[in-house]
Amino acid sequence: MISFLLILSLLFPSFLFAGETITASSYILVEEGSFDIIAGRNYHTRLAPASTTKVMTTLLAIEKINADEMIVPDKKTASLPASKMHLVPGKQYRAFDLMNGAMIESANDAAYALAKHIGGSEESFARMMNDRANELGAYNTHFKNASGLYVNGQYTTSYDLALIFKNALSNDIFRDLIKKKYFFFQDSRRSVQFKNHNRFLFCFEPAIGGKTGFTRRSKHCYVGAFERDGKTYILSLLNSRDLWGDAVLILRNLYDQLPSDDELRLARACSVSLSSYKPKNEKKAATKKKYKKVKKGTKKPVKSGS
Repeated sequence: MISFLLILSLLFPSFLFAGETITASSYILVEEGSFDIIAGRNYHTRLAPASTTKVMTTLLAIEKINADEMIVPDKKTASLPASKMHLVPGKQYRAFDLMNGAMIESANDAAYALAKHIGGSEESFARMMNDRANELGAYNTHFKNASGLYVNGQYTTSYDLALIFKNALSNDIFRDLIKKKYFFFQDSRRSVQFKNHNRFLFCFEPAIGGKTGFTRRSKHCYVGAFERDGKTYILSLLNSRDLWGDAVLILRNLYDQLPSDDELRLARACSVSLSSYKPKNEKKAATKKKYKKVKKGTKKPVKSGS
């Protein structure tokens, strides 16, 4: 019986020990400073990155443009799928708001708007992303868009993703962005609160920040940083069927106490809270309008006073 169970554990590990097997096709856990590998599997295998792509998009945006620079999205922005900030083509938005949207809400429209503004086209921006990846030593990475939406020929590895994230962490603005639990976005028509998709920020104190990703083809992806005994560690994983379960299993190499399933479930990003409002001058103008009865058949309101 023991021999039979051992054979089953080798042939069908996920069947025998459900919830105790890492489902990610590729992962790596490294110490940031030395880049020594603590744990890993298939970390040089090329796989689709999903929205972890936005790490490079946001890093380039921080390096290339001013945070207060105004960006005007084009018509394509409105047709991009969620996650998104629902940017309005032709309107002006602060670059820093779009960076927040890309990293916290994982907004595809924000990533595209940044790319188009900086590169002139998303294709041109993707070439800039690839050049920067090569500079960082991420030689098994190739980007084709700024959002991470699935497209053939776009790939990275767990090793490269950790390397890109390591370099991004050295940028103070980027580091501040990934620490944010919430992002409050306000334009002329609405006020929105976005909650960070990185659940570890809400239930695991050693978490510094990170970036999630998901598409049906890419499955779940993740890269993030954690502190322990004065050192920083980076975890990246690709093509996972159980992101948070996998991450907890890998982090057992460093920590004895980790978030429970219930804690991680409660930390899930909820729907945004929306509230429409009018600028003060519009509100004042509205209070001055008074209506009175008019002849039957007419609907036009009559103003009184100024």
